[in-house]
Amino acid sequence: MKILNRIVTFILAVAVFPAAVTRIIIRIVMTPGGVLSSVMGEAGIEENLSVIKFIDYIQHGTLDFLKDLFVLENLPLEVNAVKGWLFASGAMLALALLIALTIMGCALFTQAHKTVMGLSAGGALSCFLAMSFFSNFAAPFVEGKVDIGGILGQSMEGAEGIMGTILTSLISGSVEINVFQLGNAVVTMALLFIGILFWTFAYYITLPAEAKAAIKNPPAKEKKVKTKKEKTSN
Repeated sequence: MKILNRIVTFILAVAVFPAAVTRIIIRIVMTPGGVLSSVMGEAGIEENLSVIKFIDYIQHGTLDFLKDLFVLENLPLEVNAVKGWLFASGAMLALALLIALTIMGCALFTQAHKTVMGLSAGGALSCFLAMSFFSNFAAPFVEGKVDIGGILGQSMEGAEGIMGTILTSLISGSVEINVFQLGNAVVTMALLFIGILFWTFAYYITLPAEAKAAIKNPPAKEKKVKTKKEKTSN
């Protein structure tokens, strides 16, 4: 049963990594308006980004125009005011991955069940905090305080020049963000941590009292000291 516990805990911790990479990390639902609505219609547009998909976009140059977006000096004050929440969200996700790695080590090399329970609770909390922090970052976009169309127009043609001015004026106010949140990758990670917590707790409470005592106070290793007689006989 001890080996089964180690295997299950290790597998659940390992599963955090493919969940973070392959599942949806960011979900965006947009509604075109103004000029864009006449071209694209009024149906909502949903874009789901995973880490793999995002890397693929970068490799194919799909997101090249975003390079300028992040160096514009005239980004709205609302974006600058909340960008710290984005960094905090990313830090929580990185912490969750580090916790998963630590749980893997504990499962392989220790019997620290209480430590694993504490770490898994911390991993789940990190995921929930990441979602909360990202929600704070996304709030100005969802509430319409940030003109996405205007920002994209400036990033694609430059903040100055007649073409930039025309493009910005055309698509300004033409994009409405309805949903902007972390996707099911983070939810799956949180569920895996909760699964580790409940599995380890269920395993620990079913252990006999003697086994718990042995884990808490492992017997000291007996040192074999060879006497002179033993050395002589050898």
